[in-house]
This record gives sequence, structure tokens and C-alpha cells, in this order.
Amino acid sequence: MNYPQEKVEELRHRWTTPKGKRLIKIIKESRCYLSPVLFREKVHGFPGINDPELEDSVDLRGAPLAGFDFRVTIQEDENGFSEDIAILSEIHLEGAILRYCNFQNGKIHNCYFEDADLSHAEFKGATINNCFFQETDCTGINFQAAKIINCNFVDASIKDMTLEGTVVDPKTNFGKILKSEKEGHYHFASIEYKQIKEVYKSSSLHSLADEYHYKEMVSKRKLTPLSNPNYWANYFFGDLLCKYGTSFTRVLIWSALLMLGCAFVLTGPNKLIYNGLPLLEASFLDAFYFSIVTFTTLGYGDLYAIGPMRFVAAGEAFIGAALMALFTVIIARNIIRD
Repeated sequence: MNYPQEKVEELRHRWTTPKGKRLIKIIKESRCYLSPVLFREKVHGFPGINDPELEDSVDLRGAPLAGFDFRVTIQEDENGFSEDIAILSEIHLEGAILRYCNFQNGKIHNCYFEDADLSHAEFKGATINNCFFQETDCTGINFQAAKIINCNFVDASIKDMTLEGTVVDPKTNFGKILKSEKEGHYHFASIEYKQIKEVYKSSSLHSLADEYHYKEMVSKRKLTPLSNPNYWANYFFGDLLCKYGTSFTRVLIWSALLMLGCAFVLTGPNKLIYNGLPLLEASFLDAFYFSIVTFTTLGYGDLYAIGPMRFVAAGEAFIGAALMALFTVIIARNIIRD
């Protein structure tokens, strides 16, 4: 749950009191956060503990737990094999100080990290399900080989995250625009979009990967001043034309517009020759047929342009060959990767 900054400061301040400091020590030693019932016994009467949104949950909102190792030793089989695993469920950690904490190999379910400082925390090999990281500082988090399911990272700071081998599901949401882009840090935004794109690719979510590839390229384009011609060339040929190689639909639309536009130009008297004789009044259908044949470079030879219209036809043929090649590349890319 997102709180106003004043509420976050209030939640943090309660842990700075003598009672709050004692409770932090008790919580670390007893690990009572593993049981909501035991936790409420330990913190009975502590400010905010009975807030309505905390029913049947553990309240660690604003808690100063930097560097804490949340793992507990779990015996896996009868032979005595054990493993250290962080097991967290239904815990409210909004606004908590959790930098450099260890959640490695964790089973983390229904936890709330909004507005928390999770910088450089360790989540390697963890399974994170239905957790909330809105406006969280996730700088330098290690999510290597983690599974992230139905989590929300909207407006989180995700600079320098480690995402090698990370798997996400389609419901995990990083937001339409990353916080770094909103703040005008387009270079960092492009790097973060690329990281997310690679995670979606490794999770076989190629349509989502394409969305973040597009956002990555837009962020890179924004590094170029508007006064620079390269910005507008990038915008037209990269973005409008094909959405940076991710949309064959845009290529088809532009192809259709080009053929229709040339057909309008070629409609009229003495612009086309049919079987060696100039057409006194070329109809739109005749011109459109010629435009299609020229665009696709088929060149049947029954109709051809004369006079200045030859340059229109030549230009259409050149652009048509390029657009058809681009269309083929995008289609082939989609088929091969899927």
C-alpha cells in the first residue's frame, strides 16, 4: 500500500523510540514475523499495529532492518539435509529500510515493499509471488535466477538490478514508463528497458519484450536534441514506419498509403501509356493497378508512366522494394523466435 511521505516518516519514527528499538531486537532474535499470532503477542500495544489494512498480517512498516538475514534453516529430508531459506508471507514492509538484506532462495508471498529501501538486497534464487514494489528503491538488487510472479514494480528505481536467469510471468508489471525516464534520465532508462526486455525474452514473452524494445529505442532517441535532423530521421524511419522493427502492421499501413497516394497522382490525362498508346484519361482504378504493380516491382509492361510521372513510378518502386524487405524481415523474426 502506498502511503504519503508524511505517513512513511511516521511509520519509521515509531521504531526510533526506546520501545521500538527493543522490539526490533526481539523481532530479529525471535523471528516472530514468521507467525502473525506470535508477532502480535510480541508487539502488543505498539503504535499502528491495529491499522485496518494489517488484519492477519505482520506490521514491519518503516522498520530499520538494513543488512538483516531473513533466511531460516529448513530441514529438507530425513537424511538431515537442510537449507537456509527466507520464508515471508503477508508481511507489510512499506517504507522499511531493507538495504543489503538477504532473501536468497526465499519463498516470498503477498508481501508489501512499497516505498521501502531495498537497494542491494539479495533475492538470488527466490520465488516472489504477488508482491508489491511500487516506488521502492530496488537499486542494485540481485534477482539472479529468481522467479517473479504477478508482482508490481511501477515507479520503482530499478537501476543496476541483476536479472540474469530471472523468469517473470505476464502479470508482472514494470509500468508503462520507468521512473528514470519520468525524471529525464534517458540513458539509464534505455539500459533499464533493455534489461527488462531481456528478462521477457528469456521468459518467452516476446510480445512484451517487443514493447520494452520499443521503449528502449524511444529513450535512446530522446538523448538526441530536437534540433538535430537525426532525431527526426530516427522518429520517422524507426518509430512511425515500423515501431523499431516490432510492427509489421505499420509497414502495411504505410505501404497502402504510398500506393494510394501514387495512384491519386497518376490519375488523369497523359500520365500512363497502355499497350503503347497514351491514356487520354487514366481512371483511378487503372492508376491504382499500376501503382500496385510498380510498388511490388512486378512490372507487367501493359501500363507504364510517361513524362514526369516516370520519376514518381521510379521512386515508388524504390520505396516499395525497401518496405517489402522490411516487412519480410519483421515477419521472419516473429516466426523464428516463436
